[in-house]
Amino acid sequence: MDKAINKYYKKLKKFENDNILEHILNISKEKKLRVYLVGGALRDLFIKQDYYKRVIDWDFAVKSGALEFAKQLARKIDAHYVVLDETHKTARVIYHKAAQEFRLDFTDFRAKTLRGDLKKRDFTINSLCVEVQDLFYGRAEIIDYFNAITDIKNKKLKITSKENFKDDPLRILRGYAFCCQWGFCFDQQTSALVKNNVFRIADVSSERIAEELAKILSGRSAYKHILQMDSFGVWDVILPEIKALRGVDQGLFHHLDVWDHSLESLAQLEKLLKVLPEKIPAEFADRVKAYLAEELCGNRSRLWLLKLACLLHDIAKPQTRFVGDDHKVHFYTHEKQGSLIVRKIGKRLKLSRKEIYVLSNMVLYHLRAGQLVNRRPSKRSKFRFIRDTGENAVLILLLTIADRWAMQGNLSKTKNFIFYEEELFKIIIEFFQMESVINKTEKLIDGNELMSLLGLAKGPIIGKILAQIEEAQAINSVRSKQQAEEFARHVYSKLRD
Repeated sequence: MDKAINKYYKKLKKFENDNILEHILNISKEKKLRVYLVGGALRDLFIKQDYYKRVIDWDFAVKSGALEFAKQLARKIDAHYVVLDETHKTARVIYHKAAQEFRLDFTDFRAKTLRGDLKKRDFTINSLCVEVQDLFYGRAEIIDYFNAITDIKNKKLKITSKENFKDDPLRILRGYAFCCQWGFCFDQQTSALVKNNVFRIADVSSERIAEELAKILSGRSAYKHILQMDSFGVWDVILPEIKALRGVDQGLFHHLDVWDHSLESLAQLEKLLKVLPEKIPAEFADRVKAYLAEELCGNRSRLWLLKLACLLHDIAKPQTRFVGDDHKVHFYTHEKQGSLIVRKIGKRLKLSRKEIYVLSNMVLYHLRAGQLVNRRPSKRSKFRFIRDTGENAVLILLLTIADRWAMQGNLSKTKNFIFYEEELFKIIIEFFQMESVINKTEKLIDGNELMSLLGLAKGPIIGKILAQIEEAQAINSVRSKQQAEEFARHVYSKLRD
């Protein structure tokens, strides 16, 4: 038996204790079908030996009858059954065990033979295969028709057929996702095929494009692959708005045009995330990492939206650009107009409401953090920034730093251009500290008590006073109920005047 498969199977059995493979084997005997485990599960075995995941994806191929096979398995193990593609006879069985989820996909051969079917898969690295019966009885050997193991070891991404990008152009983006996740690169022939078929991506559904973009931008070192995507024209197809950014001069504060600056912001963000433990205490660097990894929609995290914001934060600069009487280039309101544009982009990509809000919020506020540290900010101004930006505060701060690092024009290096960068790192720390304090702190006074204290009826002024008390409490200038009452009287007298 292949040693790698043997090791894989032993590890597998440690957490797969509901005998899923045995059920699959029994059904295959009953139906007299040969069932093959193919693709990702075997690929991952050679890429990173990652046996345990929260979501287990297994792909199985049978010569015919995949839909009925999957339906019968779902009944056996009391799982959900979903038809993914009626035309190509693909069904999914979804099975939950504690905190783990199994996604078992079954598909009919897309050719007359197993080899022919594997050739129709996207890349050689996904063409590995093993028969379930041999795997279960401990006599398995990996079937590798297309030298996938060699390509994995050499970190080369090769297409199995010249027709594959025509059959499904999304495979171009999926290829870039593999490159970003594992450090692979296209071989020469595949690169040429990518370049020649980029225009076909326009025919792919928005949801599928967004899913792959999230994987691409979630990679730790996406920048170099984003550059290749740009040189091949991928971004112009996915986001046509980007074309207008090319060649737009930004004046002497910048050394790059708008689009190249946007790309450089992404490069600087990836650099920033690597050096963050040098900028803030390890405890808070870890909290930033966890914060960025939090999922906002499905398995899509904050990180991919932050990187997308790097590319889109100046999206409205072309239409807001003008040269003032001072002979300087200005882009007034580009952040406000940009937030509206990215909302439209988000809707076109069928992002979730949460993702659209977070993305547009980053673009809307990306200047405010920079303006905040043009001087030494007070506790009150920092609190107001965190209050107004809410849970997106750290995203906006990181975007602001990356944006500033990407700005290297002559005027940005003069003494007159003040930017207290270290204050932004302090605000990141204060965000987590304030979050903990706010979550633990009880209100010193509520609306009813305030109305009684001041002899007021319910109205907007009560909300304004309560907001200022909350602010004072957060920065520790109001600590007791008595102080809150005195502060409320003071605020009310100022508002009344």
